[in-house]
Amino acid sequence: MWAAVGSGDNEPVTNRPRTADTRGGGRPVASRQQERHWREDGWCVLEGVIPGDELLAAQRAVARLFPTAAQMRAPGGDGDARWRTWDAPWPEFPFRSRTLNALAVGGTLIGLARQLIGVDDVRMYLAIATAKYGGQPSDYNQLLHTDFPNHTLTVPRPEAGFHQMETFVYLCDVDEGNGATRFVSRARTAGIPVERHTLDYEEFAALYDDGGDASAPAGSIVVYRPDVYHRSVDFADPDRARFMLHVSYRGAAVEWGGYQAWPFKGFSMEWHAFVEQATPEQLTVLGFPAPGHPYWNEATLAGVGRRYPGLDLAPWRQAMGAHR
Repeated sequence: MWAAVGSGDNEPVTNRPRTADTRGGGRPVASRQQERHWREDGWCVLEGVIPGDELLAAQRAVARLFPTAAQMRAPGGDGDARWRTWDAPWPEFPFRSRTLNALAVGGTLIGLARQLIGVDDVRMYLAIATAKYGGQPSDYNQLLHTDFPNHTLTVPRPEAGFHQMETFVYLCDVDEGNGATRFVSRARTAGIPVERHTLDYEEFAALYDDGGDASAPAGSIVVYRPDVYHRSVDFADPDRARFMLHVSYRGAAVEWGGYQAWPFKGFSMEWHAFVEQATPEQLTVLGFPAPGHPYWNEATLAGVGRRYPGLDLAPWRQAMGAHR
């Protein structure tokens, strides 16, 4: 599925070095082969890495967000017209669902980000849920393109530590029949100037004919970099649909990368509900000051406690006491 030509990634160059690349138990999320594909091709598929119970709960949650394929084709389904375009107002993090929130900032994706980006201190900067239906056009996304123009203020740098990690978290089986994205290995496009973020069909016809197929079962994660050329594929079957989360991470020091701004969510009930049940690690990957950060003192602890009455501030208080 992927070519294998070396890219010469260096050791991590920003943030502190990564610790365990794990979801738990000392086991990396990606295999050595998958990590090699990430370095050399810029993308790979991790099949079935979302635990079954988490996947089932996420599928139930996404079923409350979107209509099924059958509901979309039912007579009088005009109320679902908002989901028929590629740029629909997709649900964003924090979701009303604790399950989807926990998946976006859960151990699997945090561990994968630490492993592939190459640093321990990572930030989630995008999380949305999307649905795709038969006959729904993907517009210009059918052209081979890279995502970096709206994921960074600069241009991608390929060495470890500077990476940004984009993912598709599949909440259903995905194949050519319901719009599996097509990817091209970085080994084949390394000579294309980075500013050519969208490729003409006639000029680059060979790349259009040879894109990798990101088909995989539910519970899989497609992971790719913003400098990887890829394209959407439309489908017509009214009995098929595709549901997934788009989640992206970067190193904490890569401040020029981003998409969504979490402080903007600060007035929403969903944000307060998330914060008050989140772990310190989950909050830290959103930019919340970690326990032990110099931001914390008695005044800020008291103020944050009043803003989020349900948040257990014990880890922050303990870290402040230990620092003293």
